[in-house]
Amino acid sequence: MQLGSVDEAIDVLARYIPHTLSHRTNYNLDRMTAFLDDLGRPQDAVRVVHVAGTSGKTSTAYLVRALLQSAGQHTGLTVSPHIRSLTERVQVGGLPLDNASFLAVLGEFLDLVVDRGIPLTYFEVLVAFAYWTFARYTVDYAVVEVGLGGLLDGTNVVTRADKIAVITDLGLDHTEILGDSIEAIAVQKAGIVQPGNEVFMLAQEAAVTGTVATETVARGGRLHLVDPARGTAPAALPPFQQRNWTLAAAVYDFVADRDGLAPRDNAVASAPDALPPGRMEHRTVSGREVIFDGAHNPQKLAALRGALRATGLSGLAVLATFIQSPREKLDAALDVLAPVTAHLIVPEFTARQDLAKMSFPGLEVAERAGLAGIGSVEVVPDLPTAFATLLRRPEPGLLVTGSLYLIGQVFDRLQP
Repeated sequence: MQLGSVDEAIDVLARYIPHTLSHRTNYNLDRMTAFLDDLGRPQDAVRVVHVAGTSGKTSTAYLVRALLQSAGQHTGLTVSPHIRSLTERVQVGGLPLDNASFLAVLGEFLDLVVDRGIPLTYFEVLVAFAYWTFARYTVDYAVVEVGLGGLLDGTNVVTRADKIAVITDLGLDHTEILGDSIEAIAVQKAGIVQPGNEVFMLAQEAAVTGTVATETVARGGRLHLVDPARGTAPAALPPFQQRNWTLAAAVYDFVADRDGLAPRDNAVASAPDALPPGRMEHRTVSGREVIFDGAHNPQKLAALRGALRATGLSGLAVLATFIQSPREKLDAALDVLAPVTAHLIVPEFTARQDLAKMSFPGLEVAERAGLAGIGSVEVVPDLPTAFATLLRRPEPGLLVTGSLYLIGQVFDRLQP
């Protein structure tokens, strides 16, 4: 299959987005296992660092990749969702593949998908494509971010005993799929552990730590609990990234000792590609400084609020909405956002990645925002108009948050 542009690739991949209302319908490993077995199991051709968690997993994955790359290792990285470009889904040698290479190998791979006739989802196609590409480019290490949960996530097809399993901070999210208790969610996240795996996790609340420890032993892994106060994070990192750095550094130090790599280079923390886009990212747009942060659950929004307050920011004009989920999550998210929000602009959008996802209706978000104590709210459903409205607000601080999918769609419109 020949693909002439990234936009054409997006259109072709959109055919694989499942449009069922229940995510549970597509949440299993049967299709991925069958498809990758037929390709000769490319996921087991390279060493893998597998990162699960509720908060910080993308940042941790980027930091692990940056540390490995700084040691002269040829790395692969796959994360989701993508923010600036579809090509972020498959990064080799520290960067996304250039458009021409990406389109050429994706076109070849999609022919394999069609020929096998196994009905993969959008997410599964891109994860399988990442594993296949990493094997093709013979990377030394592939850093792989879990999409949802862990146990039944499409990334969880690596059986190598030398895989490193990483679990970032856990919280209540995607409860309709993963379970409505922190222990149930911890079981799902620990599902990435395979026999022989070394498992790294930041010490957390007892329910999380105890559950992951039990699951790790049952699955034949060995748990390394990382003290959040371990060492000193580089000054270049913002405070909200310091826990992620601590975990990534512990993972790298172990791999370096095991595999004979160079000692850790803390200078990588200041590299422009060491962290993912859309996390407390500052951009100047039409003469206004705007902060973009894809926080989409109460835990992430609490970290965002803390980071804003640490820099003296409050009384912001905020453009935010959230992917549809249990109303309790929406209410909790708005409660966290309320103390730093002077004016809220509520857009609407539909995600065109991974699964069929829609934001809450604007009027519903506005109503719940009022109950959360946000006194000034306006609904502007059209996203371009909503962003233009934000830029005209008199508040000195401007913020876009609530969803990485939302951030990505705004970024799309900012590109020249």
